Amino acid sequence: MSVTIPADLAERPYHLRYGVPVPFVCESEDGAVDLGGVVKKRVVQCALSRICGLCGRSLAYGVTFLGSPEEAEANLFHFPPLHRECAEAALDLYPRLGVPVLGQLLVLREWAMVVTGGFELVRPQDREGDMRMAFRMNSATEDVRVTR
Repeated sequence: MSVTIPADLAERPYHLRYGVPVPFVCESEDGAVDLGGVVKKRVVQCALSRICGLCGRSLAYGVTFLGSPEEAEANLFHFPPLHRECAEAALDLYPRLGVPVLGQLLVLREWAMVVTGGFELVRPQDREGDMRMAFRMNSATEDVRVTR
């Protein structure tokens, strides 16, 4: 399968086992990588500096979120915003690995890709339950469901 990878994403280091670009928020400062997890410090950096969670470059107006259909329904995503091109490449690259990816706790068969003009960072309110940070998007301009 041939996947078009945006230049900024292609410049990221590649995962040795899976051969895919390492998402910006999945790599810690010491170089450790968890394709399913996110590094909290980088999540905050994405939110405050408006940078893409995959390639780590600045976002323009109109950002894209990827996640489960349940995240889309709740309007609360656990992976930071992305460039549209990075999101489309991510749908071709990561779900096929068969492991949890992009902030998900489980392997997903169906993905939601939602485009919005803005978002806010939501921090956990207490020490019980899901401790992951999340992104609440403003009104969606596009909502696509993809099965992989």
